[in-house]
Amino acid sequence: MSMSSHRGIRTTILCLLYFAQGFPYGFVLYTLLTVFLDQGYTREQAAIISGFSVLPWTFKFLWAPLIDSVRFPSMGLRRPWIVFAQLGMAITLIANARAGDLGSLSPGETIEVSSWAAKMFAWVPGAAESTTGNEVSTLIFVAGIFFLHNAFASLQDVATDALAVDILEESERGRVNGFMWGSKLFGITAGTSGGAILIQQYDLNFTLQVMAIGILVIAACVLAVREREGEKRLPWSKGSAGSTGVQALRSPIVVLSELFRALSKWTTGAAVVLSIITSISAGIFIPLASDTFINVFGWKSLDYTSAMGTWGIGGELCGALIGGFLCDRLGRRKIAALGGLGMGIAMISFSALVSSAAGDPTWILPVFKGFVAFQTVALFSLYMKISWTTAAATQFTLYMAVSNFGTFLGNEISRIDGLERSQLFMISGVSALIPLIVIFLLRPDSIVELRRSEENPS
Repeated sequence: MSMSSHRGIRTTILCLLYFAQGFPYGFVLYTLLTVFLDQGYTREQAAIISGFSVLPWTFKFLWAPLIDSVRFPSMGLRRPWIVFAQLGMAITLIANARAGDLGSLSPGETIEVSSWAAKMFAWVPGAAESTTGNEVSTLIFVAGIFFLHNAFASLQDVATDALAVDILEESERGRVNGFMWGSKLFGITAGTSGGAILIQQYDLNFTLQVMAIGILVIAACVLAVREREGEKRLPWSKGSAGSTGVQALRSPIVVLSELFRALSKWTTGAAVVLSIITSISAGIFIPLASDTFINVFGWKSLDYTSAMGTWGIGGELCGALIGGFLCDRLGRRKIAALGGLGMGIAMISFSALVSSAAGDPTWILPVFKGFVAFQTVALFSLYMKISWTTAAATQFTLYMAVSNFGTFLGNEISRIDGLERSQLFMISGVSALIPLIVIFLLRPDSIVELRRSEENPS
């Protein structure tokens, strides 16, 4: 049996791959971030980790042409890239385990590395002030290694999306995409709550090793099944290419030229800008919320991560399911706009709560995260609708990549000195409202008509 011929197998594999993306993401952006804050690092210092964990996801627009150009048909078009990426994810987690237990995460603690590794870490912001010879700050070490980890994770994400496009039948795409989204959220929950429990009961070293083992187990599952019937399971196994007429190497210039042609229209080009600015609000919220809950409302770091892993993820799951259900009935742009409006109102309201430092802040986690997911599923559906030409997969990946760049920009805004927390939350709210103008200026139906005219020239 293979993924292409068995619905249950392909659904399970795709969900496992999205789970594998989710739990390191939740661990870094929520659990690890609050642990460093709890150890005495400032908000600006801790934001280095979250910022450099998000930044590699902007590389997705580089990975898409690469995996479309370099392929291994005898083992499957996408499976070799997925396995390679997962091995890289596991190796970087094992390397990160050198940070040791929580005691070594205190400000001023360093890790001795080789001279070439010290040069590699020198490009991380703040490294110049915290690096002496071959000794690197623990904070810089963790930030740099998770940068590499998420570079591999972003490669896996692109290859997984390409695999889904290749093997999913039209009648099951909506349902399976919902399962994949839910699997990633469960992964984030496992990384957030499960990571917090493991760190509390054991140490950071043990937690990272458990995560690496989990990724290797999922990689073994991918190796155990073929992408298509007749293909090789392993490089030395018997088999041949299951896809006929597919070249192992294709010029990336062809892919890129088709991408540029696709983006030459107003709607598709403006969607690139929309993808960036709709992500800024959440980028500000991620590092700022943990700092605010701990230093303004007096929460313990593990209490915050537990709340994020339950209330936050619960709200996000509800928002994704409801948004996905409604966008097919009410329209993608309307649902995306409603999500942005909810995000803006929630952030502006929360800024007033932060100013007074009174009341229970828990409500912001499910409300804001829910509206983010509500908007995101609608935007994903919109981007799929306007992706056309033979570079449709690369075009869709570009939208995903630049959205992560928007998250990075939001993270950098959260580090601006001289701004109060309430002011930063206000900026987050306003940045969620600005994209509403762009959303209603798009004309996706014109792109659909253009694609149909090319597919059926008569």
